[in-house]
Amino acid sequence: MTPFIAERRALRLSALSAGLFALAGLVLGLASGSITILFDSGYSLLSLVLASLSLLALKQARKPADDHYPFGRLTVEPLAVLLKGVVIALVCLFSLVSALWSLVHGGQVVTLDLALIFGAVNVSGCLLTWWWLKRYARIADSSLLTAELRQWQMDTGLSAAVMLGFALTWGLTLTPWAGYARFADPVMVLMIAGYFLPMPIRMVRGALRELMFGEPVGSVRQDVVKEVADFDIADDDVRLAQVGSFLVVDIQVDKRQIDNAEGIVESVEQHCKARNLRPVTSITLAT
Repeated sequence: MTPFIAERRALRLSALSAGLFALAGLVLGLASGSITILFDSGYSLLSLVLASLSLLALKQARKPADDHYPFGRLTVEPLAVLLKGVVIALVCLFSLVSALWSLVHGGQVVTLDLALIFGAVNVSGCLLTWWWLKRYARIADSSLLTAELRQWQMDTGLSAAVMLGFALTWGLTLTPWAGYARFADPVMVLMIAGYFLPMPIRMVRGALRELMFGEPVGSVRQDVVKEVADFDIADDDVRLAQVGSFLVVDIQVDKRQIDNAEGIVESVEQHCKARNLRPVTSITLAT
């Protein structure tokens, strides 16, 4: 299976799972009266929209350069990740406001039997989807798939926290403090949304870095410099930027090294292929 096929299948799986969870959450959320379940359902519906956006971004990024986009569409992938991060952050903020509103107005009565059933099914489904996506991620390492994994990681944690919260709420109804159980639902939303808010912020920060052609994180630079060291290329002569699944490489050479240009480009391309990255390589002649 090629990285492109694996990435496309992963995004389709993500969209299908999100649609099923959104439908189930909407029905059970309305039936149980839980704003926590409705929040989870809204997030799943959002996941469906964002997974569809990722599929569109993947298709656009694969298009070759043309007259309108002479350098291709390198920034489509980080643009999609940026939009996903912003939307998820807005959903978390809206949920925080809704939970505070519910607390001020006396909490929320929830049908706990339905809520517990929803929690168990949701955790199992999210874990299964996340596991499958991680399998695809071993083949296709891209920013879009990484964003999907983070999104499902957030959804899995959210579902587990919701199930635990409903179990604790059910236990609270068996105690003399049963009257406080009506506040458990909005309190869970406050805790969960507040805890996960940093994740979309990191997504936005990473996407902005790629859109501004920032230096790639990790050992990418060190590995590329080592790869071209045999051609007497110094560290200062190599410029790198990672944009989605593309690695932009600019290498400065002098007139004595120009005969090695083809070998340098081939070496960089082989290195990128091993990392499942698509190289955009240029050779600049030093003056």
